[in-house]
Amino acid sequence: MQERVRELENAYKKYLFKKRLKYLLFMVFLSLFVCAIFIAMQSYYQKKLIYLEALEHKKKLEQNIVQAKISQEKAKITKEKLIQEIKDLKEFKENFTTKIEINSKIFNIEKLKNNFYQNPSYEKALLLADEYYKKKNYNKSIFWALKANDINKEAKDSWFMFAKAQIALGNKNEAKKALDIYLDSYGFIELDKELEND
Repeated sequence: MQERVRELENAYKKYLFKKRLKYLLFMVFLSLFVCAIFIAMQSYYQKKLIYLEALEHKKKLEQNIVQAKISQEKAKITKEKLIQEIKDLKEFKENFTTKIEINSKIFNIEKLKNNFYQNPSYEKALLLADEYYKKKNYNKSIFWALKANDINKEAKDSWFMFAKAQIALGNKNEAKKALDIYLDSYGFIELDKELEND
């Protein structure tokens, strides 16, 4: 009888051992499965984050490229406009004519100055600026170019006469600054009108 009890006890112990072993193996497998899912999810989100960062970086690069192209195009237009304005200035110098009738055959600057102060006009101021430039009195040429500009800021000739006199005095930066201001303020407006007409 005791032997039978021992057999039953041993059988029960084996049963408990197998049951615990199965439970332990199940828990180990479950832990490994959970770890694998966790690692896979972490890897997925990490890849997604890297993808989103790369996408954002790509968008920034594309925006920078577009901005660079716009800046390049603006610089090209400005350069072309400046070259055209310099050509216009040369033509103005060669073909400059005045609408002012002067009775004396010999040109008299003093009379023209008096005439200007009695009846100011853009043409008179510009003519004085040009005459002083021809006489190499560049400071007075600048003075009268500014007077002409006060009367009509949009007309290009006074801006270029001012720039020309500044260059003659060796003030290239002042000349460039004046031309840049003219281009920024009025140059692109004229260009836009030309583009609309095309």
